[in-house]
Amino acid sequence: MKTFFTIVSFISCSSFAYDPYDCLSDVSKIDKTIPIGLASELCSGAWSEAPASCYIGASLIDEEIPRFLAIKLCSGSVDAERTLKCYAKSADTELNRGLAVTLCGVNKRNEIL
Repeated sequence: MKTFFTIVSFISCSSFAYDPYDCLSDVSKIDKTIPIGLASELCSGAWSEAPASCYIGASLIDEEIPRFLAIKLCSGSVDAERTLKCYAKSADTELNRGLAVTLCGVNKRNEIL
């Protein structure tokens, strides 16, 4: 987790002025090949640096996590540290990645009302 906090300090904006565009900027600095559509999904409604911090930290916890699962885990997160701690527990419980993301991520439904 120490490395996670070092990387989080890379995210420069204050939480008072943070918006989804800041999130896009932060994510593109770390993951230079992320498609804009996936970055937009991750940063949708990001009024704090939590989704970007979580996304960065997810690959530190699980070096082989597929990008789409890291985005699903972290989009909508309001507390990156808690989200990542929950995900890290999946190794102890032998939960597969998909179920760990479902359990620990924010449940965003794409429903048309």
